[in-house]
Amino acid sequence: MIAIILAGGTGTRLWPYSRNMTPKQFLNLGSSQESLFQETSKRLDSLVPPEQIYIVGGDAHKDQLRQQILQIFPDFPIDQLLLEPVGRNTAPAILWSILRIPESNRNDSVVVLASDHLIKNLHSFTHALKLGERLASSGYIVTFGIKPDRAETGYGYIKSGEPLEVGFKVEEFVEKPDQSTAEQYLESSDYTWNASIFMATTETWLQEFRKHAPELLDVFEKEASAGDLSDKEQIRKIYNSVSADSIDYALLEKSDRVAVIPVDMEWTDLGSWESLHKVSDKDNEGNVLRGNVISQDTKNSLIFSEKKLVASIGVENLIIVETDDALLVCNMNRSQEVKKLVETLKREERNEY
Repeated sequence: MIAIILAGGTGTRLWPYSRNMTPKQFLNLGSSQESLFQETSKRLDSLVPPEQIYIVGGDAHKDQLRQQILQIFPDFPIDQLLLEPVGRNTAPAILWSILRIPESNRNDSVVVLASDHLIKNLHSFTHALKLGERLASSGYIVTFGIKPDRAETGYGYIKSGEPLEVGFKVEEFVEKPDQSTAEQYLESSDYTWNASIFMATTETWLQEFRKHAPELLDVFEKEASAGDLSDKEQIRKIYNSVSADSIDYALLEKSDRVAVIPVDMEWTDLGSWESLHKVSDKDNEGNVLRGNVISQDTKNSLIFSEKKLVASIGVENLIIVETDDALLVCNMNRSQEVKKLVETLKREERNEY
């Protein structure tokens, strides 16, 4: 098995802890003292040797990526750390990685993982990927659907269709639903959360890119014929000439070769402060407290402090995050809107971005 770790996200919904220059994948937000990116890398330890791992991240995060992966795998081949000059979403990142895989590995399964997800049940994760290899060897692009335990409106969904030997054919991908629709999905056994974990052989990936995103593949192949896809200037030229596109829109929603394996691996994408609160250990009042914090008569809140003392009295359902240069106070149920706030900071060219 070969693995591609996508480490180029910005984690804007976890501002001000996660910033443009220190996004959430490089922070300790999980169950260990390591970063989410490092936890993701270690999760592959029994499945994929370091020499068969490819990492795609932003050139601006080169030092963090290099330092953190070498702490986990001291012998990691640094030429398999692929640095994007500018973010173009997941489709170009995955294609670049696929094209870097040697032709001798064309029939190997390639799993694509986000670097900033939390997975607590490693046995279930490992078992699911081994099942996925069976489907991938049959020519499918395999997705892994998380069995929902609540009516979640912050995730995309996958609807299962025709049963296969393992899992199901995907009938459709569904955008983030409203509350009433999410409640209907919860009651049905046909819907799972889209965990954004994908697997296919190198050959299948390339066939599907050629069929559904030929313009993108042509750009990469044209430049590859003129030079080396490890050359920084070649990659800059490619990325400046392609549009941003996700693998979901470019391939998965168009392909008739996509399968889903429902799985329960205690997964969360940590896409908001609320989701972090849900999966974290809490005190007797339902609070998640980190750093220099004193709380009195405080319930169901998340309070992080990097330096200053943060004291709370008589509050409920709040997110309070203190850093050197910013303080966020937010209702727990509106934590998805932090992304809009960060967009405002970026538009106003605020240093706090």
